This record gives sequence, C-alpha cells and structure tokens, in this order.
Amino acid sequence: MESILTGINASGRDWLGLAIDIALMLGIFMLWLTWHRNGKRQQAMEQLLAATAAQLDEATRHLADATHSMQQLKSRQHAEEEAERPKPVAKPPRQQPERVMPAAPIDSPRTPPQNSTQATMILRMHREGEAAETIAERLDMPLAQVKLMLKLHAAASKTTPAHK
Repeated sequence: MESILTGINASGRDWLGLAIDIALMLGIFMLWLTWHRNGKRQQAMEQLLAATAAQLDEATRHLADATHSMQQLKSRQHAEEEAERPKPVAKPPRQQPERVMPAAPIDSPRTPPQNSTQATMILRMHREGEAAETIAERLDMPLAQVKLMLKLHAAASKTTPAHK
C-alpha cells in the first residue's frame, strides 16, 4: 500500500512540474509574440514618420519657393511704382526754430493740451515714448482705440512719401 501512495505522490509531482513547465513555455511564447508585434508596429511607425518627414521637407521647400516668388513680385511692383512716381525737386533744408518744452512736474503725469484732438494727442504722446496702455489710461479711452489709431498712422506714414 505504501508503494501505491508513493507512486501516486511521485506521479502527482511529475504532473505538477509538467504543468508549470507548460505554463512557463506558454508565457515565454506570449512575451515573444508581443515583442514581435511591437517590433512590426515600430517599423510601420518609423516608415510613416519617414514619409511624413519627406512630405514636410517638400512642403517647406514649396513654402520657401512661394516666399521667394512673393518677394520678387513685391520688388518688381515697388520698382514699377518708383519708375511711375515723379521725382521731387530737391529743396534746401529749412531750419526750424528750436522748441523748448516746459518742464513737467515729476510727480504728476504729463497731460496733453486741452485744445488738440484725440488723434493728435495720441500721436504726440506716442512720439514722446508713451506706451499705448499709458496713453489709453491718461486719455480715458479704450486701449483698442488707441492701438487702432497708432496702426492707422503707421500704415499712412508708410504709404505717403517722406517729405524733406
């Protein structure tokens, strides 16, 4: 009887060992399969990334070509405008009397003259180096209105020829 119990115990251990071995092999196979699939995915992603990089390089080249063409067109238009514009006769420079600005008190902010319009006040304060936010605050105006006025003035100064 003891020999039967010993045989059953031995065969049970063998079955248990065999089951553990199969489970380990199955686990190793699943890990390898996962690694293999990830490798394939990584290759596909690298190919996609390379194709995208090539497309980006091509788009960058097209953009550079378009920018270059636009610059050439602008320079041609500018040259045509200059050729069409009559040349002004040079006048001797006129001497302007030196302006003496009264000193403003240090504690109080400079206030614009009461008889000037808002546009001239904005432009004068900007010329004196005031920031748009400060101008809007001092004139009690919306900041957007001050910025718009400065942009309009800048655009108008660029389109009108400079007087000497």
